[in-house]
Amino acid sequence: MKIKVIAISALLAIIIFSLLACSPAPRIPVAGSARAQDMLSLLPVETSAFLVVDWNRLMNLNLVKKSFEEENLEPYRKKLEAFVNLKTDIYFVALAVAGDLKKAPENLLLLVNLKYNREKLIPVENESDSSLEYYNGIPYFPFVEIEESAIGCLAFLDDSNLAIGSEKAIKKAIEVYQGKQPNLLTSKEIKPYLKDINLKALTYGLTKIPADFFRPESQPDPYLKLIENTRLVSSFSDYRQGSYLTEIKIYSSNKKQHQKMAETLAGLKALGLGLSGESPEISQALNSLEITASDRYVKVFISLEEELIEKLKKTLMTRTPGVQKTKRNV
Repeated sequence: MKIKVIAISALLAIIIFSLLACSPAPRIPVAGSARAQDMLSLLPVETSAFLVVDWNRLMNLNLVKKSFEEENLEPYRKKLEAFVNLKTDIYFVALAVAGDLKKAPENLLLLVNLKYNREKLIPVENESDSSLEYYNGIPYFPFVEIEESAIGCLAFLDDSNLAIGSEKAIKKAIEVYQGKQPNLLTSKEIKPYLKDINLKALTYGLTKIPADFFRPESQPDPYLKLIENTRLVSSFSDYRQGSYLTEIKIYSSNKKQHQKMAETLAGLKALGLGLSGESPEISQALNSLEITASDRYVKVFISLEEELIEKLKKTLMTRTPGVQKTKRNV
C-alpha cells in the first residue's frame, strides 16, 4: 500500500512540475493578454533584425514619464491620443527588418499590439475618396506615396494588431498572420539564440549580420577588422528594483575572436575611465560595465541605478551645448 501511495505521489509531483515548467506556446498576440514573445509569431521567418518593447510597462516607468515632461511632448501625445491612449492602450511594439538587412528601408516593419477603435482609423468603404485597399481580405491603406508607389502603409491585421511599413513588408506580415508563410519562431537558425535572451524583459532584440556587412572597401580600420567576423548580436534590457540593466551578447563566426574582442572592449573601457576623471558619474557607470568572453559569445553587461542615470543625463547636457540649445527652442 505504501509503495502505491509513493508511486501515485511521485506521478502527481511529475505532472504538476511539468505543468508549471511548460509555458504556453507563442500565439498571435491579443491585446491585454499577450506576452512579449507572442510578437515574434507575426514576424516573417526571413527577418534579419528585430526589437520588441513592452510598451505598456515602459510608459509607466518614472524615467520615461520624466522624459516626456522634459522634452515637451505633450502636444504630440494629445494628437495621438485622439485615436489611442499611449499609456494604457498600447501593450507591445516590435520594430523589425523583415528581410535582407542590406535592404532595410524596403523591409522595415513596425508591429503594434493595442486596443483601438477600428471605426476611427479605417475609412468608410463607400467613400469615393478613400484609398483603402485589401490584401488577402485584410484592409490597409498607403499614407505615403511617391510617384504612385506606396512606400508607407498601415494594415489592420485584427482588433489587436496593426502593421506599419512598406507595402512589401506589410504584405509579408499579413501572410504570416494568416498562416500562409512561416513565422520567425520556426527558424532553426534563430531558435538557439532566443534561448540566450530574456524574452520577458522590458525590451529584447536580435540582429543577424551579413557576412560582408563590416568588410571595409578601402584601408581596413583595426576596430572594424575586429568585428567583421561578427555574425549575430542579441540583447535585452530590463528594470529591476530601481536599476536599469542591459545585456548584449556578440557572436562571432570564429570562436578565437571572442577573447580578442573582449580584450579590446576592456581596453576601451580603461581608456574611458582614464578620460573621465572629472566626472564621477561617468566613471561609476564605466566601472559597472562587465565584459566577459566564452567559446559561444562575448557578453557585455551593465546595471545602473535610476539616480545615477539622472546624474549622467545632467552631465551630458552640460557637456553638449547643442542639446541644451535644442531643448530651449522646443
